[in-house]
Amino acid sequence: MASTNVVNLDALIRRADLAAPGELGEDINAMSIMGLEPKGLLYPALRKPDFQRETANWGPEQIADLISTFARRDLIPAVILWRAGKDVFVIDGAHRLSALIAWVHNDYGDGEVSRRFFQNSVPDEQIRAAKKARDLVNAAVGSYDDHKMAIDFPQNSRPDVVERAARIGWQEIPAQWIRNADHDKAEKSFFRINQGGTKIDPVERRILSSRRSATALAARAILRGGTGHNYWQAFDAEIRAKIEDLSREIHNLLFEPNLNLPIKTLDLPVAGQGYGPKTLPFVFDLVNLVNRVQAKDSSHKNAVDDADLAEDKNGEKTLEYLTAVRRVLWRICSVHPSSLGLHPALYFYSRGGLFQPVALLSYVSLFSDWDTDDFIKFTSVRAKFEEFIVINRGITEAVRRLGSGARSRPRIKALYRKIINSLAEGMSVAEVQSILASDPSFDFFVAAMPSGSLFDDTTFSREVKGAAYIRDALPSAPKCPTCGGMMHRNAMQVGHKRARRDGGTGDLANAFMQHPFCNSTVEN
Repeated sequence: MASTNVVNLDALIRRADLAAPGELGEDINAMSIMGLEPKGLLYPALRKPDFQRETANWGPEQIADLISTFARRDLIPAVILWRAGKDVFVIDGAHRLSALIAWVHNDYGDGEVSRRFFQNSVPDEQIRAAKKARDLVNAAVGSYDDHKMAIDFPQNSRPDVVERAARIGWQEIPAQWIRNADHDKAEKSFFRINQGGTKIDPVERRILSSRRSATALAARAILRGGTGHNYWQAFDAEIRAKIEDLSREIHNLLFEPNLNLPIKTLDLPVAGQGYGPKTLPFVFDLVNLVNRVQAKDSSHKNAVDDADLAEDKNGEKTLEYLTAVRRVLWRICSVHPSSLGLHPALYFYSRGGLFQPVALLSYVSLFSDWDTDDFIKFTSVRAKFEEFIVINRGITEAVRRLGSGARSRPRIKALYRKIINSLAEGMSVAEVQSILASDPSFDFFVAAMPSGSLFDDTTFSREVKGAAYIRDALPSAPKCPTCGGMMHRNAMQVGHKRARRDGGTGDLANAFMQHPFCNSTVEN
């Protein structure tokens, strides 16, 4: 599993449209650290182009190392800048410059500027990463405020801080300038330069290149729950408000409650952690799949130009995409009357407690072909279907090994249909297992099933701990009295044992918990 331990410094340099003409003039060859203070003369002018990726790719160690390098007066690569009117755009070096700004502002993604930028919606993972970065920096060189304090009170300061405080204000951050270039040339320079160093993820590059498309706008809005940089600011106020409200709701449907590892609860979010390098590709695929966008999914690493990712000029297409995603997630796990309330731990996580995007996207694809009768048929065999998944707990690993892209989805959907249809014909779970094992169309399932231990080691890994908890806790999950399927805290309603139309009362004795779909459709 890719680390989510990255420090989000995206708030520290504001974004702006790189549309103003470049400006000639006498440009400085270096910046001072004091100019980066909140009221410094340099900081207010700094901007990132609106097409630039999020400044959230470095871990705490990289942040601390950059700050330590500067404090030791070791060489730091020059920041590449471009002037447009009163704004100075950072074309390359946003992570380096943001790390130093984080030190100066004591804001590693959890401070005043960041909280205002994210409207106080700061994930727990981001807070933990910020704390780790701050602790590493303070241990290695001390805080920026420590250095300012050491000038007036050296007797109360660490000797190394006192030594640096006397000269750190004179240290320079080298700068180079892109000259005689319009905004198109500056943008091309960004993409050319940023294929070195920490390369742009292919999905993020596609989103940056098509940043005004409905897919890109919807994916970014969902990723941050409608907070952060307002990529949709060109739209009318009413459209902007709807985009933010919808994306906030979708973000919560996907990523609430927060996921803590190792897993010690069945109250898991539908889509794992909403923070980290794997989240944007998943959201990108989800938006495109739900809206039947003819664009290559995130498994295609070389796809750049997508004909279907056209500019959304007024925001209506973005709203349409977001509304469609919400409708699907309502069906998956919510309190909406259409909700099947699929339990994430059973349907979308591996036996070791890792979220499997391909499993969730496969169910989304499967349900897109169904009508009400199909959902009712699924509900009629749901208890046995879930019994099958519990027994064959490695089904999500089998699905994962087929590949994460759309090319494997037809085989996965065929597997699910085969299981459901066989159970609907009255077969037992054991009979369905036997059929799958003997059918060449589904031998991939048997062949891909994992065997043996998750890890051969004397200590328990995080994955093994999660697997032990899920194995022991999953059978005790509450069951819906209508379909027998497992219920999740985010997708249950109070139903009437005896319907109101038949004289059922609102007493506790007549109440029980159900899946919303069972309450609103099956029982009616």
